[in-house]
Amino acid sequence: MPNLDYRFDKYTEEYQADELERVREFARDIELPDQVSIEIGSNRGRFIKGLAERFPDRFFLGIEWTKSLADAAKGRLERNEIANARVMQADANHVLPIVIDEGQVRELFLLFPDPWWKTRHRKRRVIQPEFLDLLAPKMIEGGKLWIRTDVGPFADDMRDTLDAHEAFRPVDVFDYPLEPFPRSTRERHVIQAGIPIHTLYYERI
Repeated sequence: MPNLDYRFDKYTEEYQADELERVREFARDIELPDQVSIEIGSNRGRFIKGLAERFPDRFFLGIEWTKSLADAAKGRLERNEIANARVMQADANHVLPIVIDEGQVRELFLLFPDPWWKTRHRKRRVIQPEFLDLLAPKMIEGGKLWIRTDVGPFADDMRDTLDAHEAFRPVDVFDYPLEPFPRSTRERHVIQAGIPIHTLYYERI
């Protein structure tokens, strides 16, 4: 069940009011299934569309901060009549506490996120202890966290953060999915350019 009574700090409630209302409206308007797969940073929706088509028995929720990209992803799903996926424009840190129930997330995908190199911008990175604290109770035991990036130092930083968190452990490379996931738009460009891709695969303990 969505937690429509959840409230953030006064600053967030005041200055992010429009976004929080979108999140709460989404929570009121849609009844999510017991298990949900989430993609953070859906871009134009190529990956989530491919997932939804490949796994019609699962439900996928895309979270994209940029409005133009979120609108493009929504349009892609609508044009292809994808019924088991939705995309919303919001910050994942605001979506999880309101929309997602405890133990509802079966897997989370984070593909080629912005590394936010500048020190003053590092707080915008998705994988940091505070986000993992928020995510952990939302995931089922054994739930998977799948991350890909073409930035080696960023991969190392995320790996260190995940390794230090008691709720997650790395999955052995031999236990990676035998069937590869669909290629995102960014991944296609990276492969074409011959840039190495770093994969992090973790599970909820």
